[in-house]
Amino acid sequence: MKILLLNDEFYTTGASIAMLRLAERLVQNHEVSVMARIDGEGEIKKKFEELGIPIVKDIQAGAIDLLIANTLLSGAHVAQAAPKVPVIWWIHEAEVGRDMILRFPQLAEGFKHASHIVFQTEFQRIVYGSFLFDSPATVHVMPFWNDAIYRQENLQPESKPANKKRIVSIGTIEPRKRVADTIMAIDSLEADLRNQIECVFIGKYLQLAEGARKLADAFPERYRMLGELPNEVALSYMASADLFVLASDSESQPLTIWEAFELEVPVCLSDLETYRHVGLRHARNAMMHPVGNVDILATNIRMMLTNDSLRKSVTSAGKSLLLKNLTDDWTDRFERLVYRVNTETEIKKLGF
Repeated sequence: MKILLLNDEFYTTGASIAMLRLAERLVQNHEVSVMARIDGEGEIKKKFEELGIPIVKDIQAGAIDLLIANTLLSGAHVAQAAPKVPVIWWIHEAEVGRDMILRFPQLAEGFKHASHIVFQTEFQRIVYGSFLFDSPATVHVMPFWNDAIYRQENLQPESKPANKKRIVSIGTIEPRKRVADTIMAIDSLEADLRNQIECVFIGKYLQLAEGARKLADAFPERYRMLGELPNEVALSYMASADLFVLASDSESQPLTIWEAFELEVPVCLSDLETYRHVGLRHARNAMMHPVGNVDILATNIRMMLTNDSLRKSVTSAGKSLLLKNLTDDWTDRFERLVYRVNTETEIKKLGF
């Protein structure tokens, strides 16, 4: 099949990495091209080019057999393309998607036209239930994983200063990720622990609250903003971490959590409903805090950095959950869906 992948942007996000992993699978058996909803440079673009996948600027009518559109933000493109070609719409956002639709109602048009919709969790099906009520699309739930860790024969942890405890946070620096909460929580710790901490932020810098920005500027060795890094380098930092923190106010299924579990790094997360749908439990395999509660986040950080028995228990349970999930090859399931769409298209051509 001739498949066009519509990615959101080419900088490194969980959704872009997932699309890259799918592309690596599909390019083995199909003619694959890719375009970005917002054109630009980025580490993910380089990876597509290394695969020999052409990067195109627009959707050519009649030139493709299938469109796979990534993220809720492609909803208007889904609606525009669907009358001409079958569309699999791969939605990564959870609660934040409702806010997006209120701001940009045209995104909701995708629900009326997509052939198939793929979510990562059952929670997303709940979030978008009202839009699915009269949607013609068939809905699938396919959790996905990043196997980049297993491709590296000898993943070396990034070196860190002696006598420092390293916290790693991976994600775009923007309001939804609540990076400011992490900075303020660390700043509230007692001085002897705070002075031991080096917090590394990996991800494209878009926006940071003024108070947190001033702290980051005042203590650049404590709060290190490294920007966008290749996935392999980010994994090296994760492997060196004493703790991974993700304080977001909305997520679906972040790849970084599973990477932390594999590398046996404890995680501190905000207490989101979506996490319960993928098996995360407070004090069992992660430490959680109510969204925006900096005091409890600080308490969880303190416990994970100072309580070895709790740390060992949580990391062991996290890895156990991951290993059970890895028994399912999501790229195989997704490619079977691609073949299903092809069969449905051929049946329609026969007039049935």
